[in-house]
Amino acid sequence: MKFVLVALSYLLGSIPFSLLLGLVFKKQDIRRLGSGNLGTTNAFRVFGKPIGFAVLFADTLKSGLIVFLILHTRLFDGVALFHPLVYGVAAVVGHCFPIWLTFKGGKGVATSFGLLLAYQPFIALSLLGVFLVTEYLTRYVSVASTVAALSAVVLVAVLHVAWRADLGLVVATVVATSIIVVRHRANYRRLCAGTEHRVHLFDLVDRLFKKAS
Repeated sequence: MKFVLVALSYLLGSIPFSLLLGLVFKKQDIRRLGSGNLGTTNAFRVFGKPIGFAVLFADTLKSGLIVFLILHTRLFDGVALFHPLVYGVAAVVGHCFPIWLTFKGGKGVATSFGLLLAYQPFIALSLLGVFLVTEYLTRYVSVASTVAALSAVVLVAVLHVAWRADLGLVVATVVATSIIVVRHRANYRRLCAGTEHRVHLFDLVDRLFKKAS
């Protein structure tokens, strides 16, 4: 059963919501638009906020759902399972390397956030703060994603050393962060070349501050 659930978690994670929503509501293939990536950032860029937020929610949910069900329901009572985060990581792998899209998927940021949100909400929300501050300062989602992912490794490692926190959390965080870094290689090359796309999420905040001053 536990191996079947790993496979199901991978298949759930590999559902390309950005592709499906784009085809249904915009009649367009996201793989041929913007950066061509199936992730949340490209969905926001090419399809706008409604679909962008829907993709963000779905990609977060598909990794956190099974973790949440294992931890907070009686659905799997009496069933021998791996550590809950094994299934969350399997969903992240599915999202980044979906079998029916020649293993070319998203970059794992929203899905990694989802499994952490289901398992340790306080840590997840703390890292969301790191992500937002970094994005505000740099205007690069790739930089914010990388900084938040690396911060997650440092944070859970410190917690593990200080309070003997869950080793499974440390391992899952390292694996998810490694995937995120690998999946952002093209972004790092564009950053070095000065061609990386900037985001304008905080432009309104800047304008309000300017008016106030």
